[in-house]
Amino acid sequence: MDELNQAPCPALPKPAHIARAANRLRQKLRPKDPTEIDFELEESCIPTGFFQADVKVKERRHLIFAKQEQLDILARAKCWYADGTFKLVRHPFKQLVTINAFVRSGESVRQVLLVFILMSNKKAKDYKKVCTIMFITYVD
Repeated sequence: MDELNQAPCPALPKPAHIARAANRLRQKLRPKDPTEIDFELEESCIPTGFFQADVKVKERRHLIFAKQEQLDILARAKCWYADGTFKLVRHPFKQLVTINAFVRSGESVRQVLLVFILMSNKKAKDYKKVCTIMFITYVD
């Protein structure tokens, strides 16, 4: 009994190793990462109702993802907050833009990610087109 404690059993694999092995197996089920912007989007690999729009500006392409409940919350929000990151995306995309809003639940208020936009370029025209689609389609 003196040998028993709360430490994990050394004979069992580490959880990180199990997760890595599971991801390797699941990777075979996922479509290949696109290398060109004119790829065909496999909507069967995306959760139902999550893909919202494929916005094209000349040869550029931007994909909008959100559930309908998230868009409803966004439509009711007084302020939207946008954030972008360049480190999470691979070629042919350049940036992942998120649109956030503060959401109240009971007495707590939290900022929640509501919309995800994969952008293939960072020009002002691209942002304007995506924002126009967002306002016209999902807020009105």
